[in-house]
Amino acid sequence: MASDSSKHDPQDSYGPGTVVDTDFLPLPEECRRLLRIFAARTPGFTKDNTLLDGVVFHGDDLPCIPGPIKSQAVTAVLHAMVGIVGLEILHLRGISTSTATYVDVNHAGLYPATAALVNVDGHTGPSVINLPTVPQWDKDRASNSPLVYRATAIYETADKGVWFQLHGSLDSWKTLALLGIGKDLDAEIRTNDTAYALIQDRVRKYRAREIEQLMVEKGLSGSIVFSPEGWRQTEMGRSLARHPLINYRQQTQCPSLEPPLFPKVDDKRPLAGIKVVELVRIIAGTAAGAALASMGAEVIRVNSSKLKDYTPAQPSSLMAGKIAIELNLEDPADHKRLTRLFEQADVILQGYRLRSLERRGFGLQAALEMANKRGKGIIYVDENCYGPDGYYAERPGWQQVADAAAGSSYVMGQSFGCPPGQGVLPSLPISDMSTGILMALTVMCAIRDRAKFGGSYHGHASLTAYNMATLDPDVRLYQRQVVQMINDKYRFPVWSSDAHVAPLYYSILDAWDKNSDLIQDEKYYVHFSDSEFGADLRVLAPVVKYAEQEYSPRWDSPPVSFCHHRFRDLSQI
Repeated sequence: MASDSSKHDPQDSYGPGTVVDTDFLPLPEECRRLLRIFAARTPGFTKDNTLLDGVVFHGDDLPCIPGPIKSQAVTAVLHAMVGIVGLEILHLRGISTSTATYVDVNHAGLYPATAALVNVDGHTGPSVINLPTVPQWDKDRASNSPLVYRATAIYETADKGVWFQLHGSLDSWKTLALLGIGKDLDAEIRTNDTAYALIQDRVRKYRAREIEQLMVEKGLSGSIVFSPEGWRQTEMGRSLARHPLINYRQQTQCPSLEPPLFPKVDDKRPLAGIKVVELVRIIAGTAAGAALASMGAEVIRVNSSKLKDYTPAQPSSLMAGKIAIELNLEDPADHKRLTRLFEQADVILQGYRLRSLERRGFGLQAALEMANKRGKGIIYVDENCYGPDGYYAERPGWQQVADAAAGSSYVMGQSFGCPPGQGVLPSLPISDMSTGILMALTVMCAIRDRAKFGGSYHGHASLTAYNMATLDPDVRLYQRQVVQMINDKYRFPVWSSDAHVAPLYYSILDAWDKNSDLIQDEKYYVHFSDSEFGADLRVLAPVVKYAEQEYSPRWDSPPVSFCHHRFRDLSQI
């Protein structure tokens, strides 16, 4: 789609490949503009103006997320698209003829902070993680080691002006060892600043391409901080750009399968009776499962207690509405149990390294064969950092890595007045959470199409693709004076390349708390009185609302910890 040159500044004021607004549109109006752009670019998305115009974006005119990237608007739009497809499914089920979807843009702004907005019996913020009811799934991070924390940060390389996002992943000491930093230094390095200085000294010994290649060879994640244009010119950027953001297709190589009937259930939510197996870790895939559960799907999450995971997800709404079981695929009995779940499922969410589950018999082809055998199509959606193909497709990655690769960190650095090339993290785990809702949208589009056309579907959602979408020339960036207006209202802190994502987003919540009523407003939350975490658990509620409560998204059960339940089959409805 060609850009409207009358509406943007052609100057690259946030670096190569960036386009900036010339006029500020109030946030609800901007969301309406972007909805039309994203809808037009999504194959198979509705062209029905009653559904598109039926989205009511409401809330403050000014964004609540710092920086020039329109994260809040894009996230609100993705939720609106989920709402639209939910209505299409309700129409197919004969439950409703409504065309109205309601999205509070303030609520959408809070959404990337979901994991930090938990309140357990009056405890909120970092203290929640230390509650005895919250199991620790990452002992290294719980150790409060400055070296572990600063193993994930942005550092300048030997190439002046070229920075690198180092990421300790779930084994920071392995990453640090490559730089010659061992655990013997842990007792000596006791401040974050000292840790950052030591790691910076070691990273600066490498040219950018050298440390990039080192991480690739060792199977570790990380990325050069690219400008938006620099990333688009890489071969991997070109590979990813060939795919639509909402990326799925019918598997036409399979035998023709008839459209299945929706289950007859009392629940009026769009996905009631749809059965989902969630094979994911950390945030994005977990957020997708939570969104599907709020739409009525039965979601069984599979974890292994032998693997680290992201602890704050447990008491938050990321784990609401789910059954959480443990399976060890090295155990033949558990391998058979997962096979049984695949045979029963409508949807598989897969968030491990791309194609890693194939080696264990749970890849796309295995799922399609099971679907063909039972005569009912399946939907299999992968989520990863870099996309479905290209030379980085199987490389591990995280939110911060995607931010660095696509250009988001570069743009944030420019917004802070840093020298060209220096990266600074976006303020919240935005690409993680928003890729989650993108993955849920991909699933819902495929569910709708399976009901209309039959067959099985394969989809893909990636962190870097989401970031690229927010930096698209037609989406545009906010002017510097708008960024200043946002900062003037909320008085956000200034941060730099050493920032770690968790303390950073707690500081954003602190600014919201001190300078607005945003996070105190109860309309954005839901309470559970029967949670394992405490007598009163408050978590962020689903963003999408419908005209009728009976088919609006909600969770029927509270968040649970990983591996909370005994194994069970998916319901035979």
